[in-house]
Amino acid sequence: MGHTIYSPNKELMNAVVFFSGGASSLKAMLHDENYGRLYRVTGAYTDKEDAKGRQLCRDNGIPDLFISRKGFYLQKGLDPKDWDSRRKFYEMLAGEIEQFRPDVICLSGYMHIVSDPMLAQYQARMLNVHPADLTILSIPNVSRLDVSQLSPREVRKLFESDKPSKKIKGEHAVYDAIVAGEACTRSTIHIVTEDFDEGPIVVQSRPFPVDPVVHERVLHGQLDGVQEYASDLQDKMKTEGDGPAYLKALELISQGRLSIDGETLSLDGKDLPYCGFRLG
Repeated sequence: MGHTIYSPNKELMNAVVFFSGGASSLKAMLHDENYGRLYRVTGAYTDKEDAKGRQLCRDNGIPDLFISRKGFYLQKGLDPKDWDSRRKFYEMLAGEIEQFRPDVICLSGYMHIVSDPMLAQYQARMLNVHPADLTILSIPNVSRLDVSQLSPREVRKLFESDKPSKKIKGEHAVYDAIVAGEACTRSTIHIVTEDFDEGPIVVQSRPFPVDPVVHERVLHGQLDGVQEYASDLQDKMKTEGDGPAYLKALELISQGRLSIDGETLSLDGKDLPYCGFRLG
């Protein structure tokens, strides 16, 4: 049986942001017309002491928490490569961020895989942004399969029968999408689960077309300059894709309009397709 991700009350919805760099999505939130009306950021966590996003927090009166994973492992005598060490770190961190009273957690360029028990504590209430279209799959004998308009249940059956994989995952997603021949890419806001980049999709940004000249060169195996182009495109997506998509996700959640049942998200009682809510 499904449940509402967040039920509005008299107080604003509290968001806590995790980041490793500039926290561009946090910057977008602070300029959102719904900030201070539907939600607020009550705190932030970073795993990088020199992360640029820390100054953004200070400039806006947002308490930021820095805890080094390596320092934690060293202090506790834990093996960083042991998965149980990761669990102990996130158990500690879950306790530390309780001071911010989070209703939702938003990952903004946070370069580490979150695990239980934090995932279980914030089940369906932890969001991440991925700079690619996670509705594009690859299955044996089919290099590209667009499942955006299928239902999540139909996609699950596909995973069980044909063993597909997400075509564009990982930290080099924009470059990988271009090299794979994609004509455009999108920012994807999804719920964080134990399976990396596999959680239910909440919102997708408008499409960002790949320059036709670059696209044509890639099709002919000419990759010179593609990395630089991908980096510039990703910078553009941070402000014009990641931000708007995150803001729409926070709007829908803070208004109590989104429900989840397994892997299926519903908006105002109507099931969303696998792509979630698209902005264009």
